Amino acid sequence: MLVAAVPICLEVTEGDRHKFQSEVLNRVASLVKDTECKKRDSVSGVEAELAQVEGEKTNAFADAESKRLTAEGKQSECEAKGKVVDAAKKVMIAAQAELTTAKHHQEGFNTKKAALFAEQESFAQLLAESFQPLKDGTHAGNWSKRNKEIGVLRKKLIELGAQESLGDALVAALKEKSPEKREGAFAKATMQFTDEIFAKHTAKVSADIAGLDPEEAGLAAVTTAAEAALEQKKAALDGVSKEWDEMQDVWLQLEKESAEAARNLKTIEFQIPHLADSIEKARAALEKFLEVPALFLKLKEHSTAVPDEPEEEEPKEEEKAEEAVAEEAAGGGDEAMEA
Repeated sequence: MLVAAVPICLEVTEGDRHKFQSEVLNRVASLVKDTECKKRDSVSGVEAELAQVEGEKTNAFADAESKRLTAEGKQSECEAKGKVVDAAKKVMIAAQAELTTAKHHQEGFNTKKAALFAEQESFAQLLAESFQPLKDGTHAGNWSKRNKEIGVLRKKLIELGAQESLGDALVAALKEKSPEKREGAFAKATMQFTDEIFAKHTAKVSADIAGLDPEEAGLAAVTTAAEAALEQKKAALDGVSKEWDEMQDVWLQLEKESAEAARNLKTIEFQIPHLADSIEKARAALEKFLEVPALFLKLKEHSTAVPDEPEEEEPKEEEKAEEAVAEEAAGGGDEAMEA
């Protein structure tokens, strides 16, 4: 109804419009104004939203930057603590190596100790069961057994540092079953040298065994100290490793927070181009619409009716009579000319 009435109202000049026509046009003007206000409000609303988002972007950027720097700082701390952990590991490995060496020394000592006691026992048995009976001429074995034991004594004598010639001389001397047959100077010298070497070896083994206790105590002290040092180094490593693990947990959490802040910033930044585009569209829509109130105002001030063509006035009676007389006069003249 309003749409149908507007063209009719606009055809009438402003001064000649009926009150109803003026109300219709005022109603249309109000609708146009309201629409213009809404479009302006739309532009203002999107601009305000953009300003808000840009403010959020500023805050989000500051938050993301702060969290990034905090995470990087914690990462640097973790790297420094990692170097401390590596150094503690090296110290612990060195302490482990010292303990291993100390235990190896102890194992070597135990082997040596067992060997000394075994040597003491076996050598004493060799002297008692072989050398002394052969030397005294009381050996009860047959020649085969005697020769075998003489060979063992010769080998032992050479192992103890004697020359092979002394070993051969001992064999020759002991093969004489009776001691009386060893009265010669060479045989006596052979037995004397042999006794001295065997006695010296017996004394040396006894002395070595006697020195085992102090050596064993020293090695045990070194091992105990190495074990204590290793435990200390392990405890130190465990302490810094625990601190490092806790620090890395904090760093990982800060990394997550930094990543989340960065994603939040990107989300906000993603909105800005769309809002800017919305502003451009809203402004364009407003500019386009502003043509409507301008046109309406122009049409409202000037009537749209096409002016009527002026009607030709009817000739008056006197003018008609004069025209008739003139026509008659003109007609008479024509006849005279024809005659």
